[in-house]
Amino acid sequence: MRLGEILVAAQIITLQQLEQALEAQVMLGARLGTSLVELGYIDLDGLSNALAHQHRLPAALASHFDRADQELQLRLAGNLAERYGCVPLFGIGKRSAVIAATGPLEPRTVAIIADELGLAPEHLIVSIAPELRIRYALERVYRIVRPQRFLRAPGAPRAMPTTYAFPDVELPALDDQPEPPRRPRPDTGERRRYVKTLVEAEEDAPIAIDPDTDLEEIPDDDLPTSVELIAAGRDREEVTSLAIAAIRHLVGAADAVALFSLRGAIAVSSAGFRREGRKLPSIALPIEDDGAVARALRTNAVVRVGPSHTDIDRRLLTSLGLDGGYLVVAPLVTRARAIAAIVVASRVVVDAAVIETIAGATSAGFARLMREAIQ
Repeated sequence: MRLGEILVAAQIITLQQLEQALEAQVMLGARLGTSLVELGYIDLDGLSNALAHQHRLPAALASHFDRADQELQLRLAGNLAERYGCVPLFGIGKRSAVIAATGPLEPRTVAIIADELGLAPEHLIVSIAPELRIRYALERVYRIVRPQRFLRAPGAPRAMPTTYAFPDVELPALDDQPEPPRRPRPDTGERRRYVKTLVEAEEDAPIAIDPDTDLEEIPDDDLPTSVELIAAGRDREEVTSLAIAAIRHLVGAADAVALFSLRGAIAVSSAGFRREGRKLPSIALPIEDDGAVARALRTNAVVRVGPSHTDIDRRLLTSLGLDGGYLVVAPLVTRARAIAAIVVASRVVVDAAVIETIAGATSAGFARLMREAIQ
């Protein structure tokens, strides 16, 4: 069974909550379990148990990570831990050890990790944990910084602990193991680190940089064909890339374009481009303010902003590489609610009607992907 089916059958979540999580997954990426945790529908330990039930592997819980053997963890190279999405937890006797991973591992991968830890592959016990917990452990143990996508969003709800017990294999009791040696390590604050918005950041503070968007090919000066291609995009990345490429080709005065998706009480940028070639920074905006993005998301209507800006719009323009100019924000609307917005920044007035048409096709593409995910 798939994870969503398992959780619905166990009455941990409802079918409607599953659909909402699948929709969030389409817009924000990451795994379904991540969306369920971020929406407050399940806690991390409950998700660990459900994943264990799904994959028939032991569940790695918070208590296991809290008692992890730091000496053992540092025997695995950080680049391998990141590549395979796993973190060592603790040894069992002198010959065996437990690692936590985001999913089942191939035999060759198990052999590589076991060799790094000085064990025979058959003595390496693979347990399973949510990607959110693995990402945090990679940061805490190996200082591999989590992408903004895996930081907590302001305003995101927290789920109560899941009491349902899945009848499956458990890890050996930690109480039977000796207390592992501990080394001082940086406290990155799993429960305290949140995505910082432009309001919270200092004026001159550096913003994390995302990779450039790989834009799909769009026919020059052909809006009808562009609209068809966008609406028929195969996945989230293609729909987004086609929409941004269409604006780049068809709105010649656009200096920067970014797509913002809703996450908790913020809107976060996921893709975009700057015409002069510099990379687009990751940007987070509060949605309860007087900025153009917040207004477009609240009203489901296109918002145009001239040279007279609010403070948040001025900061947004600066982050997009302009020291002034104009903003056009076109919301992406499905089921009568805004799920995201396309932001276009320019030094001169641009054709908002073309941007609105492209946003409509993008909305249609995402709505179709959401329907397919639910089905």
